[in-house]
Amino acid sequence: MIFGACYYPEQWNPKDWDEDLKMMKEMGLSSVRLAEFAWGIMEPKEGKFDFSLFDAILEKIQKQGMTAILGTPTATFPPWLYQKFPEIVQISKEGIIRGIGTRRQACFSSPAYKKATERIVTAMAKHFGNHPAVVGWQIDNEPGHEGSDVDYSPLAEKNFRIWLKTKYKTLDSLNKRWGNVFWGVIYSDWNQIPLPGAHVASNFNPAMIQDYYRFQSDELVSYIHFQAEILRKYSKGKPLTTNLYPSPFLPVTDMYEMFKKLDYVSWDNYPVWGNQQEPYPHPLVTATQQYSRGLKDKPYTVMEQFSGVQGHDTLGYLPPPGQIGLWLTQAIVNGANQIYFFRYRTARFGQEQLCYGILDHGKRKTSKYFELKKTIEEIKEFAEDIAASPYPAKVAILHDIENSRNYKHQPLSDGLKFSPVPFAQVGYDIELATWFAGTNVLNVNTHSLPIQREQDWSNYKVLTLPLYTMFGPEIVEKLKAYVQEGGTLVLGYRSGIKDKDHWMVEEPVPGVFSEMAGVEVFQFEAPATDKVGIKMGIWPLKGSKFCEILEPTSAKVIARYRDKKKFYSGKPAITVNSFGKGKVYYVGTSLTPESFVLLYRKILKGAGIPFGFLGATIERHFREGKKYNYEITMNHSNQYKLAGFSVLKPFGYQIKRIQK
Repeated sequence: MIFGACYYPEQWNPKDWDEDLKMMKEMGLSSVRLAEFAWGIMEPKEGKFDFSLFDAILEKIQKQGMTAILGTPTATFPPWLYQKFPEIVQISKEGIIRGIGTRRQACFSSPAYKKATERIVTAMAKHFGNHPAVVGWQIDNEPGHEGSDVDYSPLAEKNFRIWLKTKYKTLDSLNKRWGNVFWGVIYSDWNQIPLPGAHVASNFNPAMIQDYYRFQSDELVSYIHFQAEILRKYSKGKPLTTNLYPSPFLPVTDMYEMFKKLDYVSWDNYPVWGNQQEPYPHPLVTATQQYSRGLKDKPYTVMEQFSGVQGHDTLGYLPPPGQIGLWLTQAIVNGANQIYFFRYRTARFGQEQLCYGILDHGKRKTSKYFELKKTIEEIKEFAEDIAASPYPAKVAILHDIENSRNYKHQPLSDGLKFSPVPFAQVGYDIELATWFAGTNVLNVNTHSLPIQREQDWSNYKVLTLPLYTMFGPEIVEKLKAYVQEGGTLVLGYRSGIKDKDHWMVEEPVPGVFSEMAGVEVFQFEAPATDKVGIKMGIWPLKGSKFCEILEPTSAKVIARYRDKKKFYSGKPAITVNSFGKGKVYYVGTSLTPESFVLLYRKILKGAGIPFGFLGATIERHFREGKKYNYEITMNHSNQYKLAGFSVLKPFGYQIKRIQK
């Protein structure tokens, strides 16, 4: 188990370095992340390299018996590069040039930028690749964040047309598969095809937008893999990663494809950020951590772990005593085997001078320092024991990048739209987290997996699949086999009705799943955020966002709409159908988190999976270690809470050893 910090020696005087490293070691840290924004320092002029600053700090790191992960510094670039090649920057959907002075401006379709990347990454890899203190590489930094995986520049347009020609071969094929007879948008020359940018009223063809997102994903994935090839050539044996960011489906990039050629997943853990007045609910944080663990189904790294109030322009919530230590524990419980705090000391200047770290702007040891030091001391033995162990689970939620993209440009309901910042459309993220919360609050270990994983689903007793509107035939057949062999599938509304070319099927909803689900849908509405009453036996539930009126063909009704405001009150809302040896639950609406808890009590009981409700703020996990097994209980409340026979203090946790 590694504990470390993000460190920026270039922002401090060299006389500070020894003291900083000593204070880190005293806290229990043994590693640092360096250099992810240092291109202008290492290549101050084109082709002229100066690695002296990082040579000096790595020498001190090595003397202290510590290690370093180096970042390739391509998330920003020096002004001289932009001055020489102004075409290397992106253009936003609204036509704004992402010029020099910010970050993540790079146009991944630019040959000049790729050549410059090759030069700096090759030079770094040759110079530092065999350094004994360097234990790995982080490629770029949060690739795709802040909307940087969608580019509307002339170079992107040029490459998009090439990408389309490679995929469709002929314009006749493209016109047919996009359905371009609609509105008569029939292309007769590849150069007629625009990018689906800003528009006045009606949007572009959804099939075109979906392909544009696929193209942009391929451009970024290719760029990251390009760097990986260079590093593997000159820095043999040093593992490679890159760092993801909240929220999991904010980008259009296929992160499963990206990590195929990397060694492990890293993620940046900010349970609260900016002007938020309260943190994200704990099931959302756990859902995101399980997403990170599930991309490669192995332990992951937190490359930036929240350590102080964070923001660029405004600040918000201050975590009470104990909460940042609990967030650290939560990350480890969910499978992290390396934690790097962001950041060691708060910058006195620049765009992130409000991103508070372990220390504030001075060197005085803070309450954050002592809280994290104490937490590391308390959990280190447990963390070491489980660090290399798998996270066991009999339940999994499946997610799909194609449907995440689809719901960005065609969200169906205002309830499935959420843009906390202009570059984010995270309605899909919130919906999946809401479904995940049902099992999380019932304290059942649950995986989060990309649906395209080549994985044996027979290991799971229950699979949950929300918002699987755009289907792949091979996945449908795999799910059928899973249920026929005895598995339980929980299927969400709008499932199975659109193919990968964006054509709707002719069969009633749920389309290709109709036989499995034993239900058909002919009427539906989108009540946005309005709540609609539902009754499941004696239990009152609430739905919203989308409401389908189910018509069972072979399924049994287990819940009905009960809302005097709705003409369909009394009609089926949730059903269960026997299919082969297994069952398919069909949920025709978006339930509230509390309602999902009630539904999952029924589903889990039927599947023979033990569960227990300890309260809305109590989270319990089960882990297997080398020496012991563990039951970990966490209190995400600022109140004392009873959890079974134990009382947990505010933001407290209990790690119970279980003999193997």
